[in-house]
Amino acid sequence: MQSSASTGHGIPTRRRIRVVIAISFAFFVAYFDRTNVAVLIANHNFDQTFGIAGNKAAQGVLITAFLLPYGLVNIITGPISDKLGGRRGIALAIIGWTICMVLSGVITNYTVLLILRVLLGVGESIMGPSVNMVTAQWFPDKERARANSIWLSGLFIAPAFSYPLLAWIVGSFGWRQSFFVLAAIGLFVALPLIWFWTKNTPEDDKKISPEEIQYIRAGQSAPQKLAQSQFWAEAKKVFGYHKYWFALFAYCGYQPGFWGIGTFLPSYLEQQRHQTFGSASIFAILPWIAATVFTLAGGYIGDRKQRVRSRLWSFGYVVAAIFSYIGTVTHSLGISITFISLGVGMLASTLGPMWAIVQEMSPQGVSGFASGVFNGVSYVAAAFGPTVVGNIADASNSFNVGFYALAGWMVVTAIAVIPLWRGYRKGKQLEPFSLDNGLHD
Repeated sequence: MQSSASTGHGIPTRRRIRVVIAISFAFFVAYFDRTNVAVLIANHNFDQTFGIAGNKAAQGVLITAFLLPYGLVNIITGPISDKLGGRRGIALAIIGWTICMVLSGVITNYTVLLILRVLLGVGESIMGPSVNMVTAQWFPDKERARANSIWLSGLFIAPAFSYPLLAWIVGSFGWRQSFFVLAAIGLFVALPLIWFWTKNTPEDDKKISPEEIQYIRAGQSAPQKLAQSQFWAEAKKVFGYHKYWFALFAYCGYQPGFWGIGTFLPSYLEQQRHQTFGSASIFAILPWIAATVFTLAGGYIGDRKQRVRSRLWSFGYVVAAIFSYIGTVTHSLGISITFISLGVGMLASTLGPMWAIVQEMSPQGVSGFASGVFNGVSYVAAAFGPTVVGNIADASNSFNVGFYALAGWMVVTAIAVIPLWRGYRKGKQLEPFSLDNGLHD
């Protein structure tokens, strides 16, 4: 991300780089908190404490208990984010998850843990719309796919770090301490970064140069602010646009795949591939390392060739499904890990271009609302991923059938992106596709 923005003294300012670092770290910690249970359910002591040893359905419900309220409340928190501003919304999410982490580390009852997982989902629900608002305000259209890819890489860096780190913490100090460590990181690192390194808009930052503001605003196609009377009129335009709903349905393919596979990956490697808890935690980071690299690559390509963003989305889903299937059916551990890693990576490569498409569809005055509905509905769909896989695994004594179902669902939702191939801004259509074509208008 480059800019000619400079102060009157010729000193360049790139304040938006600090912003993307802060929101990326906050998102990283948020997903650290969400995915830690995926590691803990592979730990015998944790399962025994809560009476869920050998019960994969009950283990999957722990993830669903987060995802379902997170998705439902996301729909409501979108307008709240528009009122509060992105910076304050992210800060509130951090405070909420810190409290839930501390309480989760001191309980022994499964029902209470489920309640805390629900509260964690509610508390973090404002995170997605708020981060999207900040991104939409701080980056010109041509940089958004990369900016999205940077903060969305936290989705994958988090499990890549959390699996071995939590395995070490659990092995050395016990599973309760893992919750306390996550609470401390959120409160003492993520929160200060958000509060001191971000502002709701570039204009709110006293240290940004006028040239950088001009560079950002000149590169944005959506209107910057809406009068109160215009809010619902603009929202109606977004939600009345049929391609928004095609995009939303397609995103409902990503989330169940991500959470269905991610929830049980350590357990799959331990129980079905016969790895130890420590080895499974190490091998399980490889798909997330691949996902981090592919996410950044997808964002880079999506910005260099903006008109192929929707095609990257469809292609990523289909290839991810094929690779995941190969990784599941093979008898070789090495081939399995390689293809599952590539499959997760291809799925991840769609995120930057996909969110850039949604942000371009939504005027900034209703971007929190539009992204909240988009994210919320997809997470409601995601809530079924871990539960379905867990129940199928209990019934068949294998994770394979559940993973096959997720791969098939990805292919179905990839088809929903096809109407976006010719364009996704209302009233505009892309030029005929060619890899050599420039940016669309």
